[in-house]
Amino acid sequence: MKKPIYNIKNFILPDSHRSMSAYHAKVMEDGIMKLTIHDCKRSVQFKNDLNNPEEITEAIQKLDNLANGILKLKEFIQAEYEQKLNELYL
Repeated sequence: MKKPIYNIKNFILPDSHRSMSAYHAKVMEDGIMKLTIHDCKRSVQFKNDLNNPEEITEAIQKLDNLANGILKLKEFIQAEYEQKLNELYL
């Protein structure tokens, strides 16, 4: 039986002339999951073998923790900086 694949690539700021940031998320037919986050100068990659039950749990935990950390950073920026930006331009 052929395993399902997942393959999504997107620019993080597609209209920006200053940023070349992107992500590539995939699960290949062999069950290897890779999430690569790129910016102009470097990249980081998370990798797990989804054929291994322990690595399935690890992959889910990595993604949950990363998503949670990103959300908390976004909320901090909104609370501490976005209002100041609005005040500057009003």
